[in-house]
Amino acid sequence: MILDREHHPAVFAEKASDQVSSKYTFIPTTRILGVLENEGWIPTSVQQVNSHKEGNKQFAKHLIRLRRDVALTPEVGDTIPEIVLFNSHNGKSNYDLRMGLYRFICSNGMVVSDAEFGSIKIRHMGYSDEQVMSASQEFIDNSTRIMNVVDAWKGVQLDGDQVRSFGREAAKLRFENPDDLTVNTVLSARRGEDMASDLWTVFNRTQENLLRGGFLVSGGRRRSREITNIDKNVEINTGLWDLASSYNLN
Repeated sequence: MILDREHHPAVFAEKASDQVSSKYTFIPTTRILGVLENEGWIPTSVQQVNSHKEGNKQFAKHLIRLRRDVALTPEVGDTIPEIVLFNSHNGKSNYDLRMGLYRFICSNGMVVSDAEFGSIKIRHMGYSDEQVMSASQEFIDNSTRIMNVVDAWKGVQLDGDQVRSFGREAAKLRFENPDDLTVNTVLSARRGEDMASDLWTVFNRTQENLLRGGFLVSGGRRRSREITNIDKNVEINTGLWDLASSYNLN
């Protein structure tokens, strides 16, 4: 089961935090999910900020990835578009819907940058289900365009210097002044299918390495950890997308 009350209580919250303004209108995340499900979007994964204060867990920021039936979804190779939904019930954020991509071969989820497809923010005040339905249609209408970007990146071949430059700039999204060991590892392929030097493949392997970590950095003195912070995950994902876009000169 993707959605679990025990591990993701904020998704099932029935009220907002006591600290929000009296003007705050509580809209359950489950209500948004119900509207999206009626539009054909099904949750595939969920992540929640792990608040150390027990009472804050049901209001914490959470991220849910949703996908339509593969038969209804444009795809390029093993990659398909998704909706990435962000929310919290502590008054610190709106509902935020972003375009995402999912690559089956590595079970890897990406987030498209705002420059490519602006996020759709839905305010709690003045909320209506029609806003979510309209957002759903906008994602559907633009999913083919985003997949065309993926296809174009597959056709951009990078030479050795460009790959090295990409890896160094990518590493800087997570590490300050990355050394050669870090850059080399960020660029390394975890599977044979990711050995190519086209822009899409280089983007994918750097994205996976930066988020999953597990490799030595700082001259081999420490091992990087997996990125579990939601905001940092989005920051790296969107930064990488903007970086790759700057290499797409076709």
